[in-house]
Amino acid sequence: MSAFFNRGAGDQGAGDQGSGEPTGSEPRGDWRRKRGRNRQPDSRHVSPEPQESEGSAASSDRPGGIRRSPTVLSFLYPALHFISSYGTPIVIAGIIGLISGIVVVAFVGSMSTYGYVDITIGGVLILTVGLISLSSVMAAFLGRTGRYGMNSLIMILAFTGIVVVINFISFENHKRSDVTATNQFSLAQGTRQLLKELDEPVRATAFYVEDPNAGLNPDRSYQELLARRAQVEETLREFEAARSSKFSFRFVDPTLEPEIVRNYFGSLPTPLIQETIVVEGLDSALIHVVQPSDIDYSELEQDLYSSILVVSNQERKTIYFLSGHGERDLETADSGSIGDPSGYDNIRAALERDNYEVRTLRWSLLDEDVSVPGEPADGCVSKDPDCLPSAALLVIAGPKDNLPAAHASALSRYLLGKELDAAGNLVDRREAGRLMFLAEPEIPETFSAFMAVWGVFVGQGYIRDEDRSVQGLPHTLQLQMNNPLQLTAEATRSIDPQVLATLIGITAPKGQSLGNVRMPGAAPIKIYQDPNRDSAPLAFTSINSYLIPELDRVEPNKGTGAQSDPRGPFSPVFFVQAFGPLGAPAATSQPPDTEIARMVVFGDSDFVNNLNYNLGSGADLFLNSANYLLGDYSLVSIRPKAFTFREFNLNRNGYNFVRFSSWLFMPGLLGLMAAFVWWVRR
Repeated sequence: MSAFFNRGAGDQGAGDQGSGEPTGSEPRGDWRRKRGRNRQPDSRHVSPEPQESEGSAASSDRPGGIRRSPTVLSFLYPALHFISSYGTPIVIAGIIGLISGIVVVAFVGSMSTYGYVDITIGGVLILTVGLISLSSVMAAFLGRTGRYGMNSLIMILAFTGIVVVINFISFENHKRSDVTATNQFSLAQGTRQLLKELDEPVRATAFYVEDPNAGLNPDRSYQELLARRAQVEETLREFEAARSSKFSFRFVDPTLEPEIVRNYFGSLPTPLIQETIVVEGLDSALIHVVQPSDIDYSELEQDLYSSILVVSNQERKTIYFLSGHGERDLETADSGSIGDPSGYDNIRAALERDNYEVRTLRWSLLDEDVSVPGEPADGCVSKDPDCLPSAALLVIAGPKDNLPAAHASALSRYLLGKELDAAGNLVDRREAGRLMFLAEPEIPETFSAFMAVWGVFVGQGYIRDEDRSVQGLPHTLQLQMNNPLQLTAEATRSIDPQVLATLIGITAPKGQSLGNVRMPGAAPIKIYQDPNRDSAPLAFTSINSYLIPELDRVEPNKGTGAQSDPRGPFSPVFFVQAFGPLGAPAATSQPPDTEIARMVVFGDSDFVNNLNYNLGSGADLFLNSANYLLGDYSLVSIRPKAFTFREFNLNRNGYNFVRFSSWLFMPGLLGLMAAFVWWVRR
């Protein structure tokens, strides 16, 4: 019984361990009892089975056994495991391959094949590691950290895309603002207006060699050529930006594209074509060649402006220089020479660059039937020397001989806006005359009398300015132009608005005064004031100036008696507009603009000759006056830009402030922003 009891106890214990039935002393839901059902019998209660030599084979033949055969993946496991172990270095190598390949393809065109190979190898390495560690990659992207990373990546890509779109739009529709006082880096208003009004497409072709050793002028270095080319390209880009639909440009290497050279220049050698710009009207087929006027290209915009006027077939105004009374000669330069220093070759070339047709009007002293050209007759051919276009401006420069009465009458008719027809009847011209008169200290009396009829009195003698004469040249004035913008408000109100606009347009275009003007031996000018006349001085001498009648005398007589010389200030340059000569009936109302004669009178004619052309701002004063008289106000603003040097001077305290503020301001500002963010989020 005890044996039975013991067996029962053992069975019960075994049953407690094996069956997991609850007992009275243990709770029914004990998890440890439930797990006991799946436990294997204790090895201490199970006798070991005999070992057989064919145990492994027998076990595999049992119904519950599984036979495993080798597969292809089982052979790849070691390689995949090896790659997975060195995944990080392989990925780094792939990134290096991608970056180096992209750099080679982008910047080394001759090795682009090797670059594509690098890109392929780098992409394969990264893709291989990604496929092997696909689960880790997916977990990295789909996990919490991965989702945050993906969100950040999407935001970065979206921000980058917005920036790219904004930059693309801005590059296609960019605007520039020139904040310099003289608008050094922008086109003049007249140039922009001309481009805006273009009716046909215009193309500029600039000829520059790419090879530094091909066809270059030995006197000019390749670096200087590159600098000039950059300046030309920048100017052409400004023209294109102002009207891209009508203006375009290109650069052509004459040594590489000789067929284009032949189309424009025939068989000219390359050195003669280098640095030449051809402006072409694509509809009119007209071309105009622009040669660099100076080494600094200071007049490039003006040259391109004139070329566009030519190729767009716009009307050219004609300026006549009167000849036959000892006036200045326009054509003194022979082939290979620089011309007579007293001639006007340079001023003629400057007027032609402004797209004016410049001609000589020759009146012999014995000619009686003379007239200033008016509207040509019907059927008149421009190539006919007797077919003269209408005069838009007449220039009388430094006459030395007397003016015959018939010539004076012809000049008066021109200023009045009248002319004689074929039957000898007086008829109206299109407008009253425009005149530029350049006198001398000893002007012929007949010319003085003619100018006096129109209220302009030219003094005899020259002005000696002790404060503004050129050092060592007592006869040469150093004139300073009047800037109406610097006058007081009270003085400005006292000037007629139209005259004030004239002063600004001639002497201070865009608010920037012209520089000093040298006048060797200038006579004073006075204007008779009456209701038919308005005038304005364009320049003054100082109060320490004197009118000396004898040209060979230098020191003035400063006494108080009759022997003393008249004391200044004087004005050797005047702008005059007149409705008629002295003694004409006063106008009862404001006459039309076309009935008012306008003239600019200078007391000297040497300040724009070939010798003095590049000294001071005399040429600018002459050209601005011509532009204004002709109504081409836009050309007045296309004078060469005045490059001014502005130095930023600081004392020690100012220097220390600029230095330390630039060092500490931005880092300190960022530090304050970081502290503020930390305080808000702490």
